[in-house]
Amino acid sequence: MLFKTLTIRTGQFLASLLLLAAAPGACAQPDDTGWNPSHEQTENAPVMGEVSWIGTDCPEVSGLCLAPDGGGLIAASDEKGLYRVTWDGGTTPFLVKWRMDCEGVTFDPETGDIYYIVEGLQQVWRLKAPEYGRPEKICTIRDAGYLTNRGLEGITWFRNGTLLLGNQRKPTLLIRYSLKVGTLSQKELTGVSEIAGLCYDPIRNTLWIADSERHTINMCTPDGELLASWAVPFIDNAEGICVDHGHGCVWVGDDTTSRIYRISFENL
Repeated sequence: MLFKTLTIRTGQFLASLLLLAAAPGACAQPDDTGWNPSHEQTENAPVMGEVSWIGTDCPEVSGLCLAPDGGGLIAASDEKGLYRVTWDGGTTPFLVKWRMDCEGVTFDPETGDIYYIVEGLQQVWRLKAPEYGRPEKICTIRDAGYLTNRGLEGITWFRNGTLLLGNQRKPTLLIRYSLKVGTLSQKELTGVSEIAGLCYDPIRNTLWIADSERHTINMCTPDGELLASWAVPFIDNAEGICVDHGHGCVWVGDDTTSRIYRISFENL
């Protein structure tokens, strides 16, 4: 079997499902897909389906992205760095460093370069494709969370050489960062209680946020305005999130169990 043990159908937790419509307003950037996220969000939002999970050997899964070659996932461990995970849970070290509080990972789809964050030190690092050899420090974000355990928890590639970074809480900041210019903007979010993981979906021009405090996964505009939210009470500590249109699902990493959940969605 590809997935292990847990399969949950929507009806079993329908009472927990939240679909929250955001106030009308334009996205931060034009939506080129033809889908208008400011109109009838409840009807247009994806519909949660079956849930399953894979076990991994990545200690404390705290961030997720698709692997640049499409052959699986890259998982961030807040103990040891980065791991490669196959679709059935096979786990191999990718960049392992003892006591590296790595909380998020993403990649540039044009170059294949991988970017990851280290909480506390508030650093963004890059591994250049195709060797993925020596890490290169991109920046240190000192505006919030520096030298604390409530700093950078989310990172995702956005567009045109920019990244979106998430400071976990106190404050819950969404930071737009340019590799050429530096910090472009910061916004304190109110629709979620924390940013535990980020994933930008260029197909729908939406930003997905994992909130492990409220046990929800959330679909937002690129500037963090809430469009829809789904309760995931079966995940103890959802800290990584990755949209996968190829498999019609959203992957969510559990920091407590090191499982990666596959949540199927219709109309993803």
